[in-house]
Amino acid sequence: MAMESPELILKKYWGFDSFRPPQKTVIESVLKGNDTLALMPTGGGKSITFQVPAMLKEGICIVVSPLIALMTDQVNALKNKGINAISLGGSLPYRELERLLNNALYGQYKFLYLSPERLQQELVRSYLKAMSINLIVIDEAHCVSHWGKDFRPAYLQCKWLKEEFPNVPLLALTASATHQVQQDILHHLGIENATIISTSLARPNIAYKVYKVSDKWHELLQLLRKTEGSAIVYLRSRNGCIQLAELLQNQGISAAYFHGGLPAEEKNQKLSMWLLNDVRVMAATNAFGMGIDKPDVRFVIHWDIPQTLEDYFQEAGRAGRDGNPAEAILFYGKIDVENANKLLKDYLVDIPFLKLLYAKLNAYFQIAIGEGQEGVFSFFFPDFWKRYQLSPIKSYNGLQVLDRMSIISLSQQFYKKVTLHITAPAPQLITYLQTHRYLKNLVIYLIRSYPLIYSQPITLEMEKITELTELDYRDIIKNLERLHNDRMAILKNEASDIQIVFNVPRDDDRTINSISKNLKEYNHTKLTLQEAVFRYLQNEDTCRNIQLLEYFGEKSEKPCGVCSNCIAKLPPSKVDKKEVKKAVWSLLKSKPITPNELLIALPFPAKDINKVLEELLYMQKIAYNNCNELVVNS
Repeated sequence: MAMESPELILKKYWGFDSFRPPQKTVIESVLKGNDTLALMPTGGGKSITFQVPAMLKEGICIVVSPLIALMTDQVNALKNKGINAISLGGSLPYRELERLLNNALYGQYKFLYLSPERLQQELVRSYLKAMSINLIVIDEAHCVSHWGKDFRPAYLQCKWLKEEFPNVPLLALTASATHQVQQDILHHLGIENATIISTSLARPNIAYKVYKVSDKWHELLQLLRKTEGSAIVYLRSRNGCIQLAELLQNQGISAAYFHGGLPAEEKNQKLSMWLLNDVRVMAATNAFGMGIDKPDVRFVIHWDIPQTLEDYFQEAGRAGRDGNPAEAILFYGKIDVENANKLLKDYLVDIPFLKLLYAKLNAYFQIAIGEGQEGVFSFFFPDFWKRYQLSPIKSYNGLQVLDRMSIISLSQQFYKKVTLHITAPAPQLITYLQTHRYLKNLVIYLIRSYPLIYSQPITLEMEKITELTELDYRDIIKNLERLHNDRMAILKNEASDIQIVFNVPRDDDRTINSISKNLKEYNHTKLTLQEAVFRYLQNEDTCRNIQLLEYFGEKSEKPCGVCSNCIAKLPPSKVDKKEVKKAVWSLLKSKPITPNELLIALPFPAKDINKVLEELLYMQKIAYNNCNELVVNS
């Protein structure tokens, strides 16, 4: 293996003939034994930069990441290539953890993935000390910085790796980081003399456009109807994604929605449909990002004001990865600024609320003082906040703070499980169905399909039942609840959308007081980052591209020429008024039409079309009918 080159390893396991810049530069730095900080944009192939050199060296590569789902995906991808890899993500009983660490130590594994919280465990540290480590990788390295958008105190434990293995090169990876965050990374990881490798963050094929508008829905429809190509619309709320996708479908635009609460099977199905261009628009939360590598996205649209410029820039960067022209568009109005400020207040969780939330969480799962460590619990979040009459947004943000501060580990675990046990004797059930005939077909189907349903609880295949009984899910649940309430059967309808692992024993106030300093800094950073977004929105003079690059510490003096600010400075293009009038009149004579439909249908600026309409209305050549449509006066 030592005789192979990076190119041969790349070809052998990944099937590529050459590296993308700056992959080769990073790999060469690591192979020389240098500590390295690499700033690589989303989709730049970060994993190649440590997986290839690790394959060229004897020993095992340690990869620290906060993203359990990403760790699982990378481990599975490596296994599919015939490379031994192991992950210590999620909750693991002591014996299972010890077994996996033994495998990593003695089983010829090349990669060991673990969360920063694992580094706090003495068992893990003792095994790492015994391993022959060839490379240390800190992914999402910005999490170590108080000034980073995702600061996690547990990341400060990563410095232990450098202190314990001073001669092993450390590679810190992040998609983007301001100069201040970069310096924090070097300091907190103990790699002050590291080689810093970064490519320009400039994406000349992306036009960054920000528009202050009165009607976002109208602007979105106009954009999608006058253009072609795949689009992502980013929203903050799950319900917003669902509603927007339905509205687009009602307008004849193929769309789907995606958020973190969907079952894995449904996520994969929606992603496949989008990748294969079966749907044009994906309305999504920021959960739609990891592993998304569709090259021909022409539009990334932000429907809500982002929390940070880091998020905005990363999400916008999913447009135009094929190098062809693409647009990153942000629509906002006065109410969006008000909503962003309101949401920010909900995100800034204080110590008193966190103490209340933590106490209710322990009460919900009946955890006693001094207990609960390593306990794993699944629960349906709406049930939790409704039971204790808590704000859902503030509660969820509080859970995320507890996760970032390593009090708990939080993950989306969505499932539904419906079990039924018919307890009424057959004669009693027959008599009951004579007076509840609407339940007859469903009950007979259940008895025929599940012969053991009389003797034990049976897990029902809800999708199959909905298909064969022609009832929808809600109707079936309603009918089963009737059987349960009338004591004909016992129904259990379990749903989960969150899994929590308690990382520390319950100690109420003392637990929360221990993170008060970090929480204060976390809230201050959130506020500072949101203010940077507002400044970006309000600056209508400087080229959008220059603003973004300067934020990340990159100098650029040449305006891009394609962003909304650059275009606004161009002299207005001359429009033939006669041509506009002719096109408007032709369309009006063909059918009744609303002004919005007219604006969408014609390829002229809205102001020129509106001038023609005002003139025709004034001259009484056209008028509005009862449906608010424009019609030609006879």
